Amino acid sequence: MTGFALGIAAALCWAGLDVVRKAVAGKASPEALAVFLLLGQLPFLGAWAAYDQTWVTGVGYWFPAVASMAMNALANVFFMRSVQLSPLSRTVPFLSLTPVFGAAVAIPLLGEVPGTVHWAGILLVVLGAIVLNSDLADSWWRSVSHEKGAPYMIAVAVLWAFSTALDKRALGHASPAVHAFLLSGGSAAILLSWILARGKQSELRDVLSAPKALLALLVGFAVAALALQMVALQWLWVAVIETLKRAFGVVGSVVFGRLFFGEPITGRKVIAMGLMLAGTALLALT
Repeated sequence: MTGFALGIAAALCWAGLDVVRKAVAGKASPEALAVFLLLGQLPFLGAWAAYDQTWVTGVGYWFPAVASMAMNALANVFFMRSVQLSPLSRTVPFLSLTPVFGAAVAIPLLGEVPGTVHWAGILLVVLGAIVLNSDLADSWWRSVSHEKGAPYMIAVAVLWAFSTALDKRALGHASPAVHAFLLSGGSAAILLSWILARGKQSELRDVLSAPKALLALLVGFAVAALALQMVALQWLWVAVIETLKRAFGVVGSVVFGRLFFGEPITGRKVIAMGLMLAGTALLALT
């Protein structure tokens, strides 16, 4: 149960991070915000890595790690763009597709083949997302075109599914502390290079126009979420940790969307949250 508890803690931190990212999304470009988020984590993750006193233990680390860095960099940009275009509770639910993608990717990459109970929990979470978005149009699939931010968030779901599986592959050759530090640093370097190559370095200053308390929360939630996830991956399957993240992420998007952005809580949203929590309960039994 240690791994499951860590997975829930990570999921709660990701949910908090989603809300803060929404709050700062209009303050600067998606690329600049993503760079700030990634660079802001480095001192804390670097201190953790220094305390851990380990390093990469094999060359097999670098391919999955670098691939994950690139995917995380792109996913951070797409996430920021998505929540700029659409309400939080209308976009984050599409991330509930991540466990399905993650389960599919983890089969060939990690040999993690979900059993019946695993699939039942995953599908309940995905069903909750379908119910939550069923009021956007006549069908859930039409909601993809209804919300401008939806395609970006679906792309994030795919990228995060692959990157989490690659992270677990990389963790076979490095400690959680070292990989978390290198992952954030590498992703930041990729995005910073992109900004500088386009001559858009002035965008980085725009980030500082956001309230300092929000920027501090942004970094704090990100550090905690990433660190907890890396440790939890030593116990949990990719599909399980992604399901926990999505279930708590959707519940958080609905609750915090109401508290901070005035987004209404409807009966449909309550049913959706119930389905997702039921899916999480099933995973707790496995």
